[in-house]
Amino acid sequence: MRFKLKTLLQAAVALGVVMTTTAHAQDSYPNRPIRLVVGLSAGASSDTVAREIARGLTEQLKVPVIVENKPGANTIIASSLVAKAQPDGYTLLVSSSMNATNPWVYDKLPYDYRKDFKNVVLLGLAPNLMVASSKTGIKNFNEFIDRAKKNPGQLAYGSAGVGSVHHLLMEIIAQRSGISLNHIPYRGGAPAIQDVLGGTLDTYFGTISSTKASVERGQMSAIFVSSLERSKYMPKTDTLAEHGIKGLESGYWLGLAGPAGLPDAIVKRLNAAVNEVLKDPQVIARLDAQAIEPMGGSTADMDAFFKRELVFWKEAAQAAKVVPMEVK
Repeated sequence: MRFKLKTLLQAAVALGVVMTTTAHAQDSYPNRPIRLVVGLSAGASSDTVAREIARGLTEQLKVPVIVENKPGANTIIASSLVAKAQPDGYTLLVSSSMNATNPWVYDKLPYDYRKDFKNVVLLGLAPNLMVASSKTGIKNFNEFIDRAKKNPGQLAYGSAGVGSVHHLLMEIIAQRSGISLNHIPYRGGAPAIQDVLGGTLDTYFGTISSTKASVERGQMSAIFVSSLERSKYMPKTDTLAEHGIKGLESGYWLGLAGPAGLPDAIVKRLNAAVNEVLKDPQVIARLDAQAIEPMGGSTADMDAFFKRELVFWKEAAQAAKVVPMEVK
């Protein structure tokens, strides 16, 4: 009995030490460099946003915030790294739309985002833009649909790859429009855009920032944007809703997340800091240059947003008849 009591006392003391240490760590957070892990290469929109957020957080939190690029496997490599990291707030993920599409595109992911991550805040949202090569003669949405209906399965569109947000969204748009298109997957948007400019690819569905300049030069025609209302970045371009296709408002988004178990106090600290960063005129200007609208808001807002995204992209993957691929 005496031995058992002694063991219980020792356990209680140990637990008290752990709780005190944890509380102290949260109270003093942050006191060393923070890593922002990005699942794409340097130069990508997500990398640009990450570096702006990192710069702002360095000023807000008074510690270095370093961007670390871990490209590969549609951001799965970066996501897996952060999912397995200590939930201490020093390793964070720049999450994206791909975290909502990957569960429906890949089989047996090495993590479950819903269980292995804790959302912090929504960083930015970029509407998608459908463009046509000037050599097709297609100038607007009605001409695009008319051409597709007269040539079932012949009108080609490019995307950044099978299972990309643009591939999935375009397939559900096609389904609701009663058309059949020829999807040409590329390894990234740049080579697809070059083929549109060269006239060897009819159309391309991607971000506004990647094609806006070509549209303004007359090398491409803007067909539609995927935002709820006309985008301030392409104010003359129709929305899908203007043509009776509603409920498909979507865009490429970026967020901030940490491993599951990240203490609420740290989440609150990071959320407040990011919201301040997103008010910085310089950050707003840099995101604006990428046609990305700063978002912010509460963690609850981000959770609700992500939940809706999962439902949306599941439906889109079903429309695209995606067979989940093996993670490589």
